[in-house]
Amino acid sequence: MEVPEPPSSGDEPAALAVDESRVIELRYSRFDVEGFEQRLSLDDLAALPRPVVDQIWLLDLDLFPLTQAALEKLAALSPEQADSLSVPAQNLRRLMTMTPDNADLDGTSLGPLIALSAAVGIPPARALANLLGIGVTDPLAPSDVAAQVFVEQLVATHPNAQSRPGPVDADHPDGVYPVELGHIPVTLGDVVDQFSGLAARFGPADPHPGVVTNADDITFATDDFMMSVKVTANVLPHRGVDLTNTSEGAVNSVPAQFDGLFDFADPDWMGITGLASDPAIGALTIRVTEDPTFIPGGTSPDPQGQGDSPAWSLPPWTFESIIVEEARRTTAQIPAHCDTYELGTGTTAFEACIDDSGWTTLTTFANLGMPPVPAYLWDYVLEIAQVRLHDGGLAEGEATADLALYDVPLGIDAQMLVAQAKQNLEAAPDALRELARALTDTASGDPDFFYVRDEPLMDEGADWLYFVTEDDLRRDDQGAPAKSYGYASPGFFADLGLTDKRSSTQDVGGDVSHEKVQIAPGDILYAADDEGRVFKIEVGNKRSRRRILLRVTRRI
Repeated sequence: MEVPEPPSSGDEPAALAVDESRVIELRYSRFDVEGFEQRLSLDDLAALPRPVVDQIWLLDLDLFPLTQAALEKLAALSPEQADSLSVPAQNLRRLMTMTPDNADLDGTSLGPLIALSAAVGIPPARALANLLGIGVTDPLAPSDVAAQVFVEQLVATHPNAQSRPGPVDADHPDGVYPVELGHIPVTLGDVVDQFSGLAARFGPADPHPGVVTNADDITFATDDFMMSVKVTANVLPHRGVDLTNTSEGAVNSVPAQFDGLFDFADPDWMGITGLASDPAIGALTIRVTEDPTFIPGGTSPDPQGQGDSPAWSLPPWTFESIIVEEARRTTAQIPAHCDTYELGTGTTAFEACIDDSGWTTLTTFANLGMPPVPAYLWDYVLEIAQVRLHDGGLAEGEATADLALYDVPLGIDAQMLVAQAKQNLEAAPDALRELARALTDTASGDPDFFYVRDEPLMDEGADWLYFVTEDDLRRDDQGAPAKSYGYASPGFFADLGLTDKRSSTQDVGGDVSHEKVQIAPGDILYAADDEGRVFKIEVGNKRSRRRILLRVTRRI
């Protein structure tokens, strides 16, 4: 066989006609690198296919510190900043910073407590503080309790906070992994875009109304950010043949070498530098949605420890559901007690009691007025919160609040992120394989098979043809296969009918995924392309150790 002249630049050979033959020469090339360090800036990572960086899971971020810091930031707003909030947001802020000292009970069931307190000569704030078992300037809902409920009921109920993609295995056949309650998955894609996708990721997702409406000016990575990855591999592509037109193409050699690609025993196999020392969100807006109707508190002790308020049947992300759960958890910290108040004459005027379950009873004496009906303490708090939320003339359904917060720390420690990322990546071979493929994107054309020379140490070596697998297909700009894997009979055969297979997935150099066959001059094989056309492949004499000649003839 004579070596064919290469086609002119840009020319695409025509498809072979039945019984038409062409000759092609393939060369096997190697360039082995050991511990070669790939250094990637944010721009380099941004240039990779987006699905590749999005599927590289780094860690699950605990939202509790972030949320508690956000609530404390809200409480610490200056008067000018507080006045700039919308009326619903101002009302919600006052509720979240409410203490017995600044609590406004007008228009609520506990309103009579004001008159009763005046009758016995004690400040209403003191009577309310005694009932709650706190100081007059202590918050009704501590920030840690409020943050926990916000995270569990507002954030963790969002679909994108409940699961993340991962490798398909026996335990996760759909490739979906649960995320720990109160956490959100952080990917390399989040690092690349500096978390700017938070608003889209945690916006409305039916039936959830969404959590984040805006997230700007996020400082996570500095201009000096660099991700380094050490690779050991033959980085040159394998040369192959597209049977349809006998054109030469290239198959990325890296994915098939994955087992030795990264040396996980080397503590520096991956590194990340240039993370901000105190990652923060410059401007974060969180939405809290109210139910469009007034939700009454309960009046029955059953179900025990909850009561019969319709608030318990609301979606967990609603304002009313959040408030009543916050109040219930806060009440659990109050010991059972009774507070008795006397007139100046020594006569008992009223008594406020709370039992171990949180059931609260106010009793008056000497005709001092009608106390509220007994209820759980959180039922009273639910009523107060709803009344105060609508201050300023807001009607029911108009008090959904967008809380604008500034300079909220993300709560990520850079060293912890790198350590956790290494651990997670070692357990995610599919994601690493795609990263390695993207870093060494050497594929071209659409070969049906390719040439590999197995050259063991101190051995003459052998020539092999490998039939492509789905993993070998060229990728598009989004990292997806550029075409479907449509082979009905992958591999190499001894007959035109493709019934006598010559190839197998035997272990050659650690590869057990490809259909492969060892070849020598004079061998004749048959193979089909992805559209079912069958071709005869004749192996010619070798011109040098790493070069083979093949005559390809279309037969069907």
